[in-house]
Amino acid sequence: MKFPLRSTVQIGRYVASQKGKDRYPLVIMLEPTLGCNIACIGCGKIREYESNKARLTVEECLHSAVECPAPVISICGGEPLIFKGVEEVVAGFLEMKRNIQLCTNALRLVDMLDRFEPNPRLTFVVHLDGMQEIHDYICDYPGLWDIAVDAIKAARASGFRVTTNTTIFKETEVDDVIQMMAYLTDEVGIDGMLVAPGYQYSQIDPNLTMTRDEHEVKFRLIRDAVRKNGYRWLASPVYQDFLTGDKSLPCAPWGSVTRNPYGWKGPCYLLTDGIFPTYEALVNGIEWERYGPGNDHRCEHCGIHSGFEPAATIAATSSMKETVRSLAWTLR
Repeated sequence: MKFPLRSTVQIGRYVASQKGKDRYPLVIMLEPTLGCNIACIGCGKIREYESNKARLTVEECLHSAVECPAPVISICGGEPLIFKGVEEVVAGFLEMKRNIQLCTNALRLVDMLDRFEPNPRLTFVVHLDGMQEIHDYICDYPGLWDIAVDAIKAARASGFRVTTNTTIFKETEVDDVIQMMAYLTDEVGIDGMLVAPGYQYSQIDPNLTMTRDEHEVKFRLIRDAVRKNGYRWLASPVYQDFLTGDKSLPCAPWGSVTRNPYGWKGPCYLLTDGIFPTYEALVNGIEWERYGPGNDHRCEHCGIHSGFEPAATIAATSSMKETVRSLAWTLR
């Protein structure tokens, strides 16, 4: 994933300071609420936590960053903009000099904008799974695409950094995704786009998601379009190589840890094999080597960025060639 240069330098210094450690956190996936105001057909959360009303307090949210030193915090869920006090959580993390990705379906974004102030460390990440027809279908919410695009434009006009997050499923047409990337880059002027394959694990209908071979075919087409047209895909070069089948990566679930109303969830954002009361208990309580492709059947076709972007970051800093390549991509 790409950040503003100042944040990139901060994260780079952090990674350099962890040299010699086998495992270290890069991202906290913070779920202050598991509730949501829509019900996407491809979301495992609404199946895992159906009718769940659990919430963290503002203080518990902020304490997660005291427990865990990760330089990036992704505020997700659920829908974080329905969480009372989310603006206090964001302000607190900014005081701690953390880089914040606030993920939202954008239904409430326009109404909430005046509760936040533009900051280079704050990015709104809007869920957008393609152009209008496919996005509204996946989200099971007619008209949501128009709402989301209007919210993106309003946030950018107010000076906020805005990116999108797109999940590709078996039924997703690559041409639709490429059309979306062109529209967001050329007409909206988006700051960047996350694109990742649908999650292949037990909570999701296997008819929706892809095998590794299937998603590699689609991502090769996406990479070709990005290289030809300069679309603002945020995937790092190493992660792109992984998604297209040009490089193998181990999963690094410890690089992106999840805190939700029940505790610290392990091993990853998708799988729940344990809930722990503290970050330290999570680190010591999970047998990390048991997970990832080749180790756990649930992980075999997974390509989610929360597990493999940390691995890509480690790979990018492990050789001078990859470091230079990643730096050039960041500056470009």
